Amino acid sequence: MHHNRKLSESIGVIGTGKMGSALVRGLLKEKLVKPEQIYAYDILHEILMELVEETGINAALNNLRIVEQCSIIFICVKPQVFETTLQKLRTSFTNDHLVISIAAGVPLTTIERLTGNARCVRIMPNMPFQVGEGAAGFSLGTRNDNRDSEIVELVFGSLGKVFQFPEYLLDAVTGLSGTGPAYVFVFIEALADGGVLAGLPRREALILSAQTVMGAAKLLLEQNVHPGVLKDAIMSPGGTTASALQLMESRGFRSILIDAVEAATNKSQFLGRNNLSLSDQ
Repeated sequence: MHHNRKLSESIGVIGTGKMGSALVRGLLKEKLVKPEQIYAYDILHEILMELVEETGINAALNNLRIVEQCSIIFICVKPQVFETTLQKLRTSFTNDHLVISIAAGVPLTTIERLTGNARCVRIMPNMPFQVGEGAAGFSLGTRNDNRDSEIVELVFGSLGKVFQFPEYLLDAVTGLSGTGPAYVFVFIEALADGGVLAGLPRREALILSAQTVMGAAKLLLEQNVHPGVLKDAIMSPGGTTASALQLMESRGFRSILIDAVEAATNKSQFLGRNNLSLSDQ
């Protein structure tokens, strides 16, 4: 989607946990930047130095150095330490900085309040970004320009699928793709349990289940057709698929998933209204 595009800016990453590390690896794997363009800091020195050794990026002495050195800054810290991390840096940000926050449940008003005059973006990525197959929604703040959305789409588009939404829809993104991998893991586990019940060895049943989910998703995305079309192609008259789907429909399988997304969306809205982070629960 973004072939031969590169970023010329210096990149700062505050927090090199799973998402921060995945971001660094993705940027380098897709050759969007060179290692020397990236500066990173984490309060856990050992985790930071492991990433530096692996990738060749620069280790910053502290977060302030990142703000001084970099024009695009990814905030990859946990929501509960977001405010304390950025408070000390507030006066160092300028309108030359693009700040991209992945902290779940932290609204743009908070991000903008803590980053001075910086241009701010809030993004809700999900766990599969760690393997370059993520899904995300993002929202721009009040001070952004078109170039900022291009940067977000370039970076996160190289690590999966990304879409721009008004901020109020990020709760729905949380309910669908943010927490969605957990629903899929339960589905994979249950599918494998069914295989074991039918006599398959556990290890092979789990691999067959995971591969089936991955393959079906890839087929859907590549053929770009309605999922019902592919379902109908598998479902022979009076066959095994028809029997299985009839049972699933009778037990409310679709309704359960729809209700799950709605419940997670509502919870995300509640946490946001009450200034709680998603990780507080």
